[in-house]
Amino acid sequence: MLVPMRASSLITAVAVTAAMSMCSPAAAAERSILVLAPSAEDDRIEPVHEAIAFWNDRLEEVGVQTRLAEPRVIVDSPVERTLENYARSVAQRGVRLPGGEAEPDAPEALTGLGADIVVLLSRQDILSYTWPLPRVDPPRYLVVIRLALGLDRGDAMVSRHVVAHELGHALGLLHNDSPHTLMCGPCQPLTSEPDETGFLPLTDAERERLVALHGRP
Repeated sequence: MLVPMRASSLITAVAVTAAMSMCSPAAAAERSILVLAPSAEDDRIEPVHEAIAFWNDRLEEVGVQTRLAEPRVIVDSPVERTLENYARSVAQRGVRLPGGEAEPDAPEALTGLGADIVVLLSRQDILSYTWPLPRVDPPRYLVVIRLALGLDRGDAMVSRHVVAHELGHALGLLHNDSPHTLMCGPCQPLTSEPDETGFLPLTDAERERLVALHGRP
């Protein structure tokens, strides 16, 4: 999560610990992505495309085969309400989350979608986070992108950094303590400057971790 909140940090820490245990060099080379959007005009759709392109460039740079597929976008899905309820439930349990077998199963409406990564462009002003679906094999993730109601509402740079940050967690990266990098936690967005890619940078350690998790051919 690209916000300096203790609850959100705990959610992502739990999620990524699980995600790292499920990533391996033998993982599929392409990860399918499904985006659920409230409307075709949602201003977070384009940042999703930009964040995916960013990660595919970085994955190519470090020499691994894993890629994020071109997303399939579904507008006003009939399963959206169920997913919104699940997303809120996970966010609310963030500071007291049971682990392991105690974690409730994800709803069938979510697991039945079949994508490796489901990005929910939420209608709610809740935490943005990445969540590994419990007891699902091969591993799948729910990425929740909140509906911003503050000053950053509609800011494409903020949106694409939030999406890219959460997709980084789905690829197995943790938070770092460098406040001006993409995977920061907490962050200092007002004093951060993107690099030549248009995004905040990755650290050398994160590039090494991508190779360790996803392997080289």
